[in-house]
Amino acid sequence: MTDAFFSVNVETRRIRGLLIPYGELSAPNVSGTEPVMFSAGTVTLPTDPSIVTLNEAHDQLEPRGRAVELEETAEGVVAEFEIAKTPEGDQLLAAAQQTPRPRLSAELRGLVRRGADAVSSALRGAAVVPQGAFQSAALFAALDPIEEAVDDLIEAVADVVTDTPDEAPAATDNPEGDEPEKEEDMTAQAATVPAGLVPPAIKKDTTTADGLFAAVAAVKSGNPDAVKAYTGGDALFAISTVQHSGPTTKTIGADTEIPAYVGELWKRRKYAQRFIPLLTPGTLTSYKVLGWQWDVEPEVGDYAGNTAEIPSNAVDTKPLTADAARIAGGHKIDRKYLDFNDNGVIASYFDHMTEDTARKLDAKALAAIIAAATTTAPGTVPAGIAKGLAAVVDGALGVIGTENTPAFALVSPELWRDIILSPKDDVLAYLSAGFGLEEGSASGFKILPATIGTGKVMVGAKEAIQFFQLPGAPIRVEGIDPHHGAFDPAVFAYWAQITANTAAIRSVTVAA
Repeated sequence: MTDAFFSVNVETRRIRGLLIPYGELSAPNVSGTEPVMFSAGTVTLPTDPSIVTLNEAHDQLEPRGRAVELEETAEGVVAEFEIAKTPEGDQLLAAAQQTPRPRLSAELRGLVRRGADAVSSALRGAAVVPQGAFQSAALFAALDPIEEAVDDLIEAVADVVTDTPDEAPAATDNPEGDEPEKEEDMTAQAATVPAGLVPPAIKKDTTTADGLFAAVAAVKSGNPDAVKAYTGGDALFAISTVQHSGPTTKTIGADTEIPAYVGELWKRRKYAQRFIPLLTPGTLTSYKVLGWQWDVEPEVGDYAGNTAEIPSNAVDTKPLTADAARIAGGHKIDRKYLDFNDNGVIASYFDHMTEDTARKLDAKALAAIIAAATTTAPGTVPAGIAKGLAAVVDGALGVIGTENTPAFALVSPELWRDIILSPKDDVLAYLSAGFGLEEGSASGFKILPATIGTGKVMVGAKEAIQFFQLPGAPIRVEGIDPHHGAFDPAVFAYWAQITANTAAIRSVTVAA
């Protein structure tokens, strides 16, 4: 059974595969060491491949075979191993023919690195593992450098494997018949290592703290290799990757993480009404609004005196009425939000419904302004003055002509842009001169962008339109629907408007 990076020959009891890939960055190891990447010439292969023992999951107590061939290729170090004729070896050969297959993983000594790049290392062992951290066939994961405690353990292992005691330990008297202490297999015993599988040579640490500071000083003096001895380490390229989010049972994050609830997140600023404040406010006290105004106003005239009849004109009045209109909205919501007292959701629901009520009522006010406007012809635009700014003055002159004071101007977005981009001093001087026709000023006059039509400007007096609302609106209503396990929240609002003087609202369309 073969593929690009792994092959199995059951008859010869050999497996072959990519042991160390070149040009691939490993995943971080269990001790937090940064990822490492190997390239050609960074791994020294032993002259006798048989010293490279193949074990199970980097456990020196579980040997499985030894290397018979080590080869450096363009893809990386390729190794071929002869599997021991043991039950465990038979199991490895069987597993190597299954899917997913075990992976090959390297054991290195004296790993020297520069950042993420390996500079030098020596191959001393190998293992078969379930998976690792490289993306090629071996999927290795780095464990470099080995912690000091692991170095101590390796030295202890070497002592047990290589040292032969001169004599058996003396027997301990046991007069009381207590069970003698048992010696457990906590290190590799010589008997467990198959013949010919030589354990890796032990590298003694000769570095010191004083030597480190001297090496740093040497680097500053131009000797970059001075700290090489302090960057070495051992590397066992195999850890098991734990699935973070499922769906397998080997998970951590998905099973243990506790979500941090932060509630409703910001979407936009709360709507602030822009057009209703431009008009005269009114309070709804009835569904029908009734008012009146002079249709023909009383007038005075010249009077000669001397008991003559005083001037008197025919006068008339007319009623002004409006029926209140309504806006409303509601939903059917699972009653679990009530049963579990989830006030956050319920409160947010009514907040959004209230905000949209304000938005919709404001749109009604804008529609009333547009519907009431009287057309005014634009005048000549002086050089260097924005057309929209000139139209504001033209509209203001129309309002002034009705003996009213202009209070606001609504400008189409493209004209408003030109006004805003005009020099501030020019805008103020022009408006002051324009409103000077009434011996007034631009103080308190508002210019707002609005969707009123391309090229249009509307100027009006505050008193031209009266906008009525029911106090406390919107009215909040809640109903219970037990047959559907729901509650039915809703809101209601009422409004009305009366246009008192259409001539006090002026619409100017600028020339193209």
